[in-house]
Amino acid sequence: MDSTQDESRFTRSDRERFDPLGYRRTHWIRWALRVVILLVAGAALAAAYPCLRSADFPVASLIIYSAGMVFISMPLCLLYESALKVHELTVANGLGDLASKPT
Repeated sequence: MDSTQDESRFTRSDRERFDPLGYRRTHWIRWALRVVILLVAGAALAAAYPCLRSADFPVASLIIYSAGMVFISMPLCLLYESALKVHELTVANGLGDLASKPT
């Protein structure tokens, strides 16, 4: 399995067949998370650019990166993880996989 796929014991066709809405939702949230991380990193790099010519430490860049990752990316990560967990349980219920069902 390549690094862009979620680690799962279910195949992609299983996930699309038993929970198509959940599959699309987790795919969209994963895409949004990657875009947000890219935007936060780009904003931090843009804020650090004026400091690269001098010996000053780019404090604004550090603040932008830290705040962006903590207050924007982290909630998206938690949302993605919970959506992925619900999706996995839905697929497990559809396949009748008793090992994946909560006790």
